[in-house]
Amino acid sequence: MERYIRQLSLPEIDLLKQEKLSETCILMVGAGGLGSPALPYLAGAGIGHIIIADHDTVYASNLHRQTIYRSSQAGRNKAELAGAYLESLNPEIRVSTITEKLTEDNAGELLAAYDIDIILDGSDNFATKALLNTLSVTLNIPLITASVNQFAGQIGIFEGYDSDKACYRCLFPDFPSDARNCNEAGILGTSAGMIGMLQAHMTLLYLLDIDQEKPENFWNIDLKTLRIESFHTPKDSACSHCNHANKNTQNPTKGKTMVEMIGIDQLNDEDSVIIDVRQPEELLSDPLNNDLIKSAPVNIPLPELTGRLDELPADKRLAFVCAGNIRSAQAAEYLSAKGYENICVLDKFTI
Repeated sequence: MERYIRQLSLPEIDLLKQEKLSETCILMVGAGGLGSPALPYLAGAGIGHIIIADHDTVYASNLHRQTIYRSSQAGRNKAELAGAYLESLNPEIRVSTITEKLTEDNAGELLAAYDIDIILDGSDNFATKALLNTLSVTLNIPLITASVNQFAGQIGIFEGYDSDKACYRCLFPDFPSDARNCNEAGILGTSAGMIGMLQAHMTLLYLLDIDQEKPENFWNIDLKTLRIESFHTPKDSACSHCNHANKNTQNPTKGKTMVEMIGIDQLNDEDSVIIDVRQPEELLSDPLNNDLIKSAPVNIPLPELTGRLDELPADKRLAFVCAGNIRSAQAAEYLSAKGYENICVLDKFTI
């Protein structure tokens, strides 16, 4: 987990949440203006399985905004090129590609082999957005949809399978007949980049259960004035696309396990082993010096913990320590969730 150390340093992210990302399967439909900026960040964050669906090929006119592609790749399929890019970026994840256009007739067959946790809509047409909304509602899969045109973008999180939450068609029961795509209306490359990255950002917030505005809201972003507006999207009881949805049967979010914190004076050296989860260079600059510590601590940096559980003694109390009690608490909570019982956090500020 060394590559994820910077996000693991955030108090909102712990080993369990990082493991959740590694076990998550997302479907990104569209590897163009939105998908090409979103996908690298999702892969970099450690999403375990990314499915990319795009039947289109690279054109020279794409390159000012779809910067994961190169001039020499013109004419090649975007899904395959994006998949190769992500695999080189993060070899720890799995990438699958679908090079056929998703339709009502083939979507079920093409997606049947995958256990998808969330759908990302990076398409540029209402027909595909309507299809993805149908898949979201019928398969009980959250949908994060985005669109961008000229200097404007929109993003929404929809859980239309829930009887209390709107689907995409509650907001757009009728599609505009005069909508123009970027080929006709034009687009600034950075507009697509910012909306795509924001879609990736909202996806990670959603998956990691980090405080954010809820799926009932829809965001409209003006990238000329840098103004963001959000408005509530109530469920339309007359919506023919989702009003048959059952009550949400997803498991409620579980709270963190509370782990005991002890001071250095409570440490019983014969019964406890100190596990220092700091990086080796931190130990050199700030070693644990206290007369109450009789046995040398074991150094297992937090990103390495999941792969070194066999080094933890089963017959001792495990006292985790770090520089500020954050990483040590994450380590203890992770092991507690894994079934370990004789664990605690050693308060660094008492040493």
